[in-house]
Amino acid sequence: MAWVVWLVLGALGVRGCLRCDPGSVRLLQELKGPYLGRQLQGDRDLRERLSALLDRSLQGLAELPIGPHSYMGVIDEKTMGEAAAHFRRAVTRIMENDFKDGQLFNEVMWSLQELRETFGKLMAQFQKEVYCPNKCGRMVHQFIDCRACGSQLYSCNRDLRCGERRLQVQQDDDLILDCALTWHRASYGAKSYSFYRTLGGSEQLMVTGPDAFLVKKAVSANDSGRYRCEMLNPQGWVCSKLGFQVTVTPLPGNSTPSPAPLLLGPLTLPPPSQGPTPAGQPGDWTVWVIIGSSAGLVVLLIGGCAWFYRRQREAPADGGGQERLLKT
Repeated sequence: MAWVVWLVLGALGVRGCLRCDPGSVRLLQELKGPYLGRQLQGDRDLRERLSALLDRSLQGLAELPIGPHSYMGVIDEKTMGEAAAHFRRAVTRIMENDFKDGQLFNEVMWSLQELRETFGKLMAQFQKEVYCPNKCGRMVHQFIDCRACGSQLYSCNRDLRCGERRLQVQQDDDLILDCALTWHRASYGAKSYSFYRTLGGSEQLMVTGPDAFLVKKAVSANDSGRYRCEMLNPQGWVCSKLGFQVTVTPLPGNSTPSPAPLLLGPLTLPPPSQGPTPAGQPGDWTVWVIIGSSAGLVVLLIGGCAWFYRRQREAPADGGGQERLLKT
C-alpha cells in the first residue's frame, strides 16, 4: 500500500499548485483517512506514519523546480480548475473500486501516470498561452501563488511601443482605428484608450474612453496623416502604444483638374484640320468663296491692265494718220 501513497504524492508533486484547490485537499484527506484505514486495518502504525508523511509532503508541494517552459510557481484559475478536475476523477475512481493487492497497484499506477501527463500538458499550455503572452506592452495578470495559495498581481513588462499600422481608406468612407491587441482582454483590470492625432508637429488628444475603437465618419483628404493610441490600466499607467499612418485616396474620376496656364502672348487660332470632309456633310465653303473672289479680282485687274496698255500703244498711230489727212 505504500506504492499508492507515493504515486499520489508523485502526481501531486508534479504540479504542487493542486494543494491550493480546496476540493483536491478534501479528497486527499479522504484518501489518507477512510481509504487507507480500510486497506491497512491490520497495520495501524504504518497507516499513521503514511498519514504524517502526506501532511509533511503537502507543505512542500509548491517548492518545485522553476522552469520558464514548465512551471513558474503560479497558476491561473482556469488551469487550476482543469488540473483539479483531472485529479479528483482519478482519485475518486481508485477509491470507488475495491481493488486488492496487485490489481490495486496496477490501477493506481495507470491512472496517476495518465494524470501526470495531463498535468504536464496543461501547464505547458499555461506557460505558452497564458503566462506573459504579450510580445509588447505591459500586461497585468492575476495568478494564484502556489506557495501562499493567494491571488496576486503579476506584471509582464515588454517594450510599450507595439509598432505602426498603415491604413488606406477611400474618400467619404469611414476611418476605423483599432487599438485593441490580442492580449488586452486577458490583462487584469478595467482599461481605457486614448487617441491622438499629429498636427503641426505636435500631438492633439482626440478622445479618451473605454472603447478600443475610434470611428471617424466620411473622411476627406484632410484626414490623412499620423494617429496614435494608448491603452491605460486602472492606475492610469500606459500599457501599450500603437501608431497609425492614414492615407485617404480620392474617389475614382474625382481628381482635381490642374489650373489653366496664363496667356503670355497674343491669341492665335490653331490651324484648320487637314482631314477630309465626311461624305454627306457640307464643307467649309467660306474658304472657297474667299479664294474664288480673290482669283476673280486678280483676273479682272490683269485684264484691265492689259486693255489699258493696248489703248496706250494704239493712240499715237491714230493721231499721225489724222495729221496726214489734214495736210493733203
